[in-house]
Formats: sequence, C-alpha cells, structure tokens
Amino acid sequence: MNRRDVLKTGLAASIAGATSVPAAAAENSHFYELRTYELRNDLQPARIQEFFQQQFLPALKRQSIGPVGCFNVISGLNSPALVVVIDYKSLAEMQTSLDALQADKEFTKALQTLEATGDLPYVRYESVLLKAFAGHPQIEVPPVAEKQPPRVFELRTYESRTTVSLRNKIDMFNREEIKIFRACGFAPVFFGEALTGTRLPHLTYLVGFDNMAAREKAWDAFRANPDWARVKNTPGWTDPEAVSNIHAAFLRPTSFSQIR
Repeated sequence: MNRRDVLKTGLAASIAGATSVPAAAAENSHFYELRTYELRNDLQPARIQEFFQQQFLPALKRQSIGPVGCFNVISGLNSPALVVVIDYKSLAEMQTSLDALQADKEFTKALQTLEATGDLPYVRYESVLLKAFAGHPQIEVPPVAEKQPPRVFELRTYESRTTVSLRNKIDMFNREEIKIFRACGFAPVFFGEALTGTRLPHLTYLVGFDNMAAREKAWDAFRANPDWARVKNTPGWTDPEAVSNIHAAFLRPTSFSQIR
C-alpha cells in the first residue's frame, strides 16, 4: 500500500478479576500500528471517518485483522484528529495485510474515489510501530454493557533518555505496574515499545475508564496503593532514572471503533 494511503456494572468491577499475562508470553507479543491523522475542519474531516467506517475496517475484517480502535481527540493532541490503532499478531501478518489491501479491489476503488479530487480530508498522518509488552502481549477490548455511554481513554507516552532506562521502565510495567493498574480500576488496552517513529526511545500505552470521574478515582487509588509506594522507589525504576518526559491525551471512541 502506498505510504500516503489511508491506510450491567461499571468497568472497574468488570476487570477486577483479570490477571496479567506471564512474561513468558514475550515470543507471542503482537505488534501495533498507531496512526494519528491531522485533520482540519475546513477539509471535511467527516470524509476520513466515513472511509474508515465503510471501507478500511471492513477491508481489515475480511483479512481477520484486528481489533482496530478509532478515536477522536478530547484533549492533549491537536484537534480535530483521528487516532487509529491496529493489532497485528506479527510483523509478517502486518506485511501480508498491507499486500492484501493493495490487492483488494473494493478497497482500492474506494481509496481512488477518496483521492480522486486531490482534496484529501486530512493534512498529514504519523505512524508509530509498537511491539507489545511481554506482560500484556495483545490488545484487550474492555467489555461493553448494554446502553453504556462511550468511555474515556487515556493515551500516555513515556520518553526515556536511554534504551537501558526504557528497558527498566518496561520491566517495571511487566512485573508490577500493570497489575497495580488492574487493582485500581484501570482497563488496560495496550502497552507497546516504540520501534519506529519520532522522539525515541519511548513507550506508549492506552487505558480506559467509564468516565472522567472514574479516571480520577482510579489514579487516586493508584497513587495511594501500597504496592506502588514500594515499586516507585525501587532502584532503576524511579521516575528520574526511567522516565524523562510524559505526554498524555484523552480520547473518545468513534461510533464504529472496535474498542469502546
């Protein structure tokens, strides 16, 4: 594919009994493509939403690729924007999928229609390739209750000064922090180490909450958690040693997102 192609209870209760995936699952870790489309209100941004809903997601579904999350930006990133995350079982599956999109006549026809006037509905898009953590080897889709309002998702990126400090922070997540997240009412969706993209080295993760009030409650519980009090002071895992910058954005799933 051408590189400019478009390519009953609350949440906390529903995940309370979940457990983290053993680190031995590293060899089965998935890969994620995280795309951020820069939109402009004067470029008819609804067109890109329609394309993903009616063409891109169905084309990936024909290949059994996914889940695919599609999100609008609430804050923390330039808005309007469309954030898309695609789950691949391997790099080989990702390449096969890109080749299959090129050969998909229905998809390519729709793409040509989208680009026929040369007036694309987005300015540019960025793509980051992430490798899933051993302790969370693939996307988890939070369960959706009937008539449940759209959730709030928090997308966080932690930059590290060196690859060693990043490795230490990933180890911290794998061994301790993801478990603490679950215990405090977070819904972990994905955790990934950036293999390509800007501002390397860094990791990115996505967690979900029923609403902003639930988000504040979960983070308060996290900060007061005795396990976190122990973990954050472990040599090599402290913030000054492992994390140099943190970027956070809040997202709302689109009506057609497979992660809601």
